Amino acid sequence: MAGDDKSEAQNEFSEADMAKARAWFTKAANCRERREYDYAIECYITGLGFWPEAVEEGHMPLRSLAIQRQQAGGAKAGVLEVLKKPLIGRNARQAMLNAEYLLAKDPSSGSYLDSLLKNAFKAGMLETVRWVTPLVLDSLRKDKKPNKNRFKSFRDVVIAAAEQADAKNQAPIAVWLLEHAVTSLEFQLAREPDEGLRNEQRDLAGRLAIVKGKYQEAESFRDSLRDAEQQKILHDSERVKQAEESYEALVAAARKALAENPDVPQKIYALVDVLTRRESKESEGEAIALLLKSYEKSRNYNFKMRADQIRLGQLSRQTRQLFEQARRSGSEEDQQQYRLAKMEQSQVELEIYRERVQKYPTDLGLRYRLGRALFFAREFDEAIPALQAAQGDPRHRYHARLLMSRAFFEKGAFAQAVDVLKEICDVPDLPEELGKDICYWLARSLEADGQMDEARAAYSKLLRQDYNYADGEARRRLDALKSN
Repeated sequence: MAGDDKSEAQNEFSEADMAKARAWFTKAANCRERREYDYAIECYITGLGFWPEAVEEGHMPLRSLAIQRQQAGGAKAGVLEVLKKPLIGRNARQAMLNAEYLLAKDPSSGSYLDSLLKNAFKAGMLETVRWVTPLVLDSLRKDKKPNKNRFKSFRDVVIAAAEQADAKNQAPIAVWLLEHAVTSLEFQLAREPDEGLRNEQRDLAGRLAIVKGKYQEAESFRDSLRDAEQQKILHDSERVKQAEESYEALVAAARKALAENPDVPQKIYALVDVLTRRESKESEGEAIALLLKSYEKSRNYNFKMRADQIRLGQLSRQTRQLFEQARRSGSEEDQQQYRLAKMEQSQVELEIYRERVQKYPTDLGLRYRLGRALFFAREFDEAIPALQAAQGDPRHRYHARLLMSRAFFEKGAFAQAVDVLKEICDVPDLPEELGKDICYWLARSLEADGQMDEARAAYSKLLRQDYNYADGEARRRLDALKSN
């Protein structure tokens, strides 16, 4: 399918083209701030014409802009505009850009999403395929009635793209795509059991297992690195166990590389990676300052996201240290310091995830993280709707429901907590620990709601799985119920 765009399929873009693209992206961001949405779309599409694989700097902010424009009442593309943007043809790259332009003016359109995915694959744009795949899957799930043809077409493209990624030794992309293909089958089977789909699911799950086994894909930071120079720096730093002289040499090398290419994100991230390896507050502060300066200059929100992650890491580390200190000393003063640090960490998390959800309102993973942060900050009325929205993400669906039920529980709405948990307590193939947690909180909610017989049954079921669950808490509660 990609034979019409051989040069594009190599995904090699010159520094000059990338620089031109960034100039257009900067212009687009400025237009967006002035609410000149239509011209901002034109600028993003022009920039993507020079660098069509610019996911973080082009595709993602354009998608966010499209949602913002839609919420502001922006109109869909007119008939003449649609006619000028053909979605089929030998030039798959241009067809991909046409689809993304029309999608930017109608971000809820499933047909434009499908065209964007298909043409991105035909053009060999695997990073773009990876980015748009979950958007298409989310669109498929939102159809009032599952469209079998759309699901089939989606899987055909995604599986073919995974094979292409596998052939190019791009393991993370191959695994990511196959996982989404499997998820699409699970969604269909849950609504319309079919033997043919089950067979396809088994075959696809086997293929996914082979790819995972072949590459031993992990979610570590090393595997996520896409820049060869960053990988080399990280490898060297680990090999010499970051001896001081080697570390300083690595920092100097990364600084020199950045000075030679100050506007290349990979060089910025390479320096940040080295600066943050030692968990030194001073070095991390330098990394944060660099990222925020780059964000102010480029308006690339990914720089700020990385800076925020470093901030969160610092706060988490501080909280852990104070917790250990309070545990060892047992003093009230240390306990108070730990509580204050935990409160600060919670408030920063809320601040960060509220901002991210505002930037990327369709990212359900961010909705889950916001809902989780709100729950632990005990802001239950705000947490519940965030977690309800997060249920649409298959990765977090059941964790979101568990937290949502617990939010109802904390509010004293025990009947609602029971209803939420009963819907998921018998879901097959739940992770073992998650299944235990669901069973425990169902028992707690039933007990609080006065349904004592059902509560005893739920506790008994949990104890048959794990007699010492929560250090015997479930067993003690069941004993108390029996004695009463």
